[in-house]
Amino acid sequence: MTNQVHLLDKISNQTLYKGAASIDFCANDGLLVSFNNETNQFEWKIWKNGLVIQSKSEVIVNLTLRLNSHTKGHIETEFGKIELDCHTSHYDVNENYVEVKYSLIQGNEEQKFHFVLYINKEEIYAVN
Repeated sequence: MTNQVHLLDKISNQTLYKGAASIDFCANDGLLVSFNNETNQFEWKIWKNGLVIQSKSEVIVNLTLRLNSHTKGHIETEFGKIELDCHTSHYDVNENYVEVKYSLIQGNEEQKFHFVLYINKEEIYAVN
């Protein structure tokens, strides 16, 4: 099924993606949302209690996020793999959007993120 999505970075108030996405069901009543632009591929696996974010560009990012939990993630670059600790401070999911606030921690360094993925449930039909 192809739908419209809008990925918004709430910290910078910047749209990272707006357009068509493939939406499928995945294991344990989850939802798989896949989309890409010229430089990035995104895959969000969404469940009621957590989220896996994978993105591919110059670097590959793989994060597992659960509310009020410390989880793991990693970033792969041409120089190797960087292991990260993740802490999710906000996670809200419903049929129209997913909102997540989390921190990535490596040693004493912490970087905060806040994203909203809006999902338009009206299916897009390709016309040839």
